[in-house]
Amino acid sequence: MGEAIRAVDGGSAGEHDREWRAGPPPPWPEPPEWELPSARWRRQVLAAPGLALLGVAMLVAEVMLDNRQGRRAAALCHRLPVPWTQFAAAYAALLCGVAGSVLCVLLFRAASRVGARGAETWQGTLALCICVANVLALLVEAVAVHGVHAEAGDPYWQCSGAPALAGLHMLMQSHVL
Repeated sequence: MGEAIRAVDGGSAGEHDREWRAGPPPPWPEPPEWELPSARWRRQVLAAPGLALLGVAMLVAEVMLDNRQGRRAAALCHRLPVPWTQFAAAYAALLCGVAGSVLCVLLFRAASRVGARGAETWQGTLALCICVANVLALLVEAVAVHGVHAEAGDPYWQCSGAPALAGLHMLMQSHVL
């Protein structure tokens, strides 16, 4: 201790350096020991990306149902009620997406409670990557649910050719006068 004070007071700094280097270097702190998750956890965590991808598939099904209904309504040139299958597909997509994200969070918390790192396995890394990307899919799925309800509550609907026919009808009337 006296030598350290002497080095600060203007004493020889070289003496202090030699003394420190003479002994063994200080030990590095050991990283905490982490275990890999159990095989059961690795099987269960694969359900999270499965649910997320099922939600995206249901969203695609809802869009296909919406396109089919739109083509039918345009062919008939009047508004058709929104089928219940479109509601079911939109809500199923949102439910699967939310369930996948919640399951991923719960499984990773359970793994960390027992001292395991879930992201150290390929199953955990896959689940984490897909569930993080699923956040964007959740936004689109929520917009799809809103869109179905907005479409069902829309009181007015025009045929795709109705404005052109009205303009043509007005043009014909102006020539007749």
